[in-house]
Amino acid sequence: MQHQSKGGRNPPACQSSPNLLLHLVGGALPQSTCPSTVNGYILRPINHSDAGTWSRDRFLDEEGATDLSQKEEHHQPMSILMVGAKTFPPVIGGIETHVYEVSRRMAARGVDVTVLVPSSAFRWTEERIEGVRVIRVPAFPGSFILKTSTIPFILNELRMDRGRLLHAHDAPGGFAAAFGSPQGGFVYTMHGLGFSSMDWQFPFRQGIRIMQTLAVRKTGHLFCTDERALEAVKALRNQAEVLSNGVDPGEFSKGGLKRPSAYNEDRFIVLYVGRLAYGKGTLTLLATIKRIPPEVRRMMRFVLIGDGPLRGEVEAVGATVRELSLLGTIDHASIAPYFAHADAFVLPSLSEGLPIALLEAMASGLPCIASDVGGIRTQMGSEAVRLVSPGNDEALADAIIQLKEDRDGRLALARAGRELVKRNFSWDRVVDRLLEVYSAILTSRRA
Repeated sequence: MQHQSKGGRNPPACQSSPNLLLHLVGGALPQSTCPSTVNGYILRPINHSDAGTWSRDRFLDEEGATDLSQKEEHHQPMSILMVGAKTFPPVIGGIETHVYEVSRRMAARGVDVTVLVPSSAFRWTEERIEGVRVIRVPAFPGSFILKTSTIPFILNELRMDRGRLLHAHDAPGGFAAAFGSPQGGFVYTMHGLGFSSMDWQFPFRQGIRIMQTLAVRKTGHLFCTDERALEAVKALRNQAEVLSNGVDPGEFSKGGLKRPSAYNEDRFIVLYVGRLAYGKGTLTLLATIKRIPPEVRRMMRFVLIGDGPLRGEVEAVGATVRELSLLGTIDHASIAPYFAHADAFVLPSLSEGLPIALLEAMASGLPCIASDVGGIRTQMGSEAVRLVSPGNDEALADAIIQLKEDRDGRLALARAGRELVKRNFSWDRVVDRLLEVYSAILTSRRA
């Protein structure tokens, strides 16, 4: 994961101003360096000083002119503010991966992308990562408080740059956008429903629903990552579309990756990657592991990668079940070997959109077992993924044992899954659609 822009002939990557005062009074804004055009939006900045700062209002247009005041009004730089991820990077979850992948691809196309994320270190920092301007703002720890702490900073960013379009990926970000953007002037993505009463206690669950409802009603364009979420919002608005997550199959099909030390050479490795939370089926997975007969289980190794509120429960089972290994959080840039050398992937979620970890496992050529929920059911199908009833530890245990004993079945499932991912899921396709929607909303603002 590179922390600077790539490209042999591009101008030097810009540095964001370390001086907060300069930013607040409208100082130089960093821009990406790749030339591109989307529906009249000019995405190539030009250098206006030896110091390497970049002008907010002077950009090259298609004819090479540099003064937009003498050109048509629709020639404007596209500026996007992404909110909703907890980090950027490291990538620690589905929303974080989604925001990271689309942001860096947009920046490579010349879009001015800013990502605002909370910092539990309680300090303001700015940096540029792979062409993306990353702002980390002070925030209090705690799942709900961490994200709501960003709301005043989101509003300030929108106030300082009225021409920027906000794309929210969580309820607090959508709530802030509803107040800080003109009516219909922001984009909102619902990454599944996922309101488990076990993961989000009263009153936090109700607060999220209120914020999400307002965002759904006020957004100019609503994306859902799966059909279940799409059906749920139809009572609130007519316009909505499914835009699934993506994956880069090339990143997960590289040969020669070193086998992780946590993987025994003579064991059947069953991998889980995700949060350790009730809605992700962590308790179901623990019950499944204990249900498998010891004489069968001793030939397996269950490897869990992730962290979350149920970490203590996982550690307690791991203290008595030797076949369970908890590796904690692993940076996304280092995750590919764990997929490459596993024998099967499990995702026992009780509620789900279209999980990125599942797409990455399928792209790696892993046979996958997952709950029959959300986008997994509607976009995968039983030929590409072995589906089991959510919360049914007996069915999950049987599926794991059957997969272990059926080598031909594993190979067929893995082959079908990889082909499905290559055919239907692409981050570039996601970015293409997002830029179309951004352009339409920004154009309508000036109409």
